[in-house]
Amino acid sequence: MSRINNSANPLESSKKFTERERELQQSRKADTMSGRFQPAIGRNDVPQTFPQTNLDQENTDTVDNVNWIEQQNVGIQQEKDRFNQAALQVQKLETARKQNAANASGRGETSNAYQSDGTLSDTRQRILNTTASYAGTPYQLGGRTVKGIDCSGLVMSVYNQLGFNVQSHSVSGQARTIPGAKTSVSNLQPGDLVVWNDNSHIAVYAGNGMIWDASSGKGTTRRPLWSGKTYGIAVKLPGE
Repeated sequence: MSRINNSANPLESSKKFTERERELQQSRKADTMSGRFQPAIGRNDVPQTFPQTNLDQENTDTVDNVNWIEQQNVGIQQEKDRFNQAALQVQKLETARKQNAANASGRGETSNAYQSDGTLSDTRQRILNTTASYAGTPYQLGGRTVKGIDCSGLVMSVYNQLGFNVQSHSVSGQARTIPGAKTSVSNLQPGDLVVWNDNSHIAVYAGNGMIWDASSGKGTTRRPLWSGKTYGIAVKLPGE
């Protein structure tokens, strides 16, 4: 336990404390930014070494970033090129389809070639016109657009544009689900369906013994029905 120095002169101690505070104040200099006093730093107090920035690493990182950006730009441009090429291909196919349809029209091969007695409904005429718009479309198994189409894809596309909800892309499925009555081909009207007995093919009846179908050999065409191994579906159309 420390002892209290009773022999110390209080006045002398106070004087020494005041002098010591004055010396500390004089050793400080003003900080012009804050207006506060900061301790003075001597020459020997200044650090002699400083951390060095790795310039080589920074340069490498910069080059890597530039290369990554360039690669992304190249990838984006490639995607744009592929999209443009696909768009041009679709445009060419559409032009060819329209030209084939015009050629077929010149040969009398249109949906209007059916000579009705004036009782053909607007809906049936729309079916024939819509089917004829696919004239010249190339055959593609599983396809259902102007880029490529198969027989059941043609039926699906045409009838769905007329307000049906054909979900099946198979001949047997369409024969079961499209509303109508099974009948002889001789009883069909334009816009009805012709189905092959073995479910290998389906077509839209165009009247006068003609059909619209998509075949692997000729694509979508209007042609005579020559096979006897078929039956018809008298489709139940709205308003009939």
